[in-house]
Amino acid sequence: MVVERTDQGILIKTDAAVNVKMVQQIIDYCTALEINARAQGTQDDAEELAREVNINWWSENKHRFVK
Repeated sequence: MVVERTDQGILIKTDAAVNVKMVQQIIDYCTALEINARAQGTQDDAEELAREVNINWWSENKHRFVK
């Protein structure tokens, strides 16, 4: 594996036999870390977002659990 820094970013070269799905998962994880590092939200913001997601999820999936 070779890692190079270019003017446009970082280039990673590896053998073609490497599992592409695994490489994509690693890239996704690094992207999530990068986004998280720039996050400006507070704990209260996170709790409010979680509450909204739960409400939305329940409204979309309630029919699967309640007859």
